[in-house]
Amino acid sequence: MKRVVALSEFEIETLKEAVAHHPKHRSRTRAHAFLLSNKKFSIKQIADIFEVCEVTISNWITAWYEQGISSLFDDKRSGRPSIYSQEEALLLKSFVDEEPHQLKRAQSLLQNSTGKECSLGTIKRTIKN
Repeated sequence: MKRVVALSEFEIETLKEAVAHHPKHRSRTRAHAFLLSNKKFSIKQIADIFEVCEVTISNWITAWYEQGISSLFDDKRSGRPSIYSQEEALLLKSFVDEEPHQLKRAQSLLQNSTGKECSLGTIKRTIKN
């Protein structure tokens, strides 16, 4: 039966820290699953605890053997590219810095500068990134 075996004391401590303090829920869940597997819980038991299918747990364990501790973290996922380049995002940030409470004004200034229309949500997201 597949399971995470022979974790070092350092790995156990690292996984416990991840369970307790990692900001991402998925990473905390995987770390907890590895600790349970190390305590000889079966894949089925772990899958029942986390309410995922057994194949998911098996894939996590396979990733552990291939990638080690880095298997806790999700890879970067592709998505729609930003409509603004980095230079345009910096321009937007400068508009917002001038008048922080006037996002609609910054939106119209950016639209006039770039010729690109976007929602207020896109403006907020671009500022945060």
